[in-house]
Amino acid sequence: KSGFSLVMNHPACVNEITLSLNNKNARTKALVLELLAAVCLVRGGHDIILAAFDNFKEVCGEKNRFEKLMEYFRNDDTNIDFMVACMQFINIVVHSVENMNFRVFLQYEFTHLGLDHYLEVGDPALP
Repeated sequence: KSGFSLVMNHPACVNEITLSLNNKNARTKALVLELLAAVCLVRGGHDIILAAFDNFKEVCGEKNRFEKLMEYFRNDDTNIDFMVACMQFINIVVHSVENMNFRVFLQYEFTHLGLDHYLEVGDPALP
């Protein structure tokens, strides 16, 4: 509990945790997403998470927020733990917002990055 409080009080810490999504290990990425989802559910956490992904976008040179996350989701599709953690994170980020307009905006961000298409079509390599 005290560790979680320290994380919540230092947005730079959440930024560093978010940057850990660049780790090659799918298990590490899954654990990072689980931690970020937990932060998102705490009062004020949603804003911290979005700020961390804005920072990630800037540091990693993304054109759109969540771009690398979606890239990893599409490319690491053999690791079920990561895929589940990713979908849980996306659901929490989108649905933990009370403002319906903002929720729609967040849904659009993921739709724009191809989430809906990927979920409908799946892996194009599969028959």
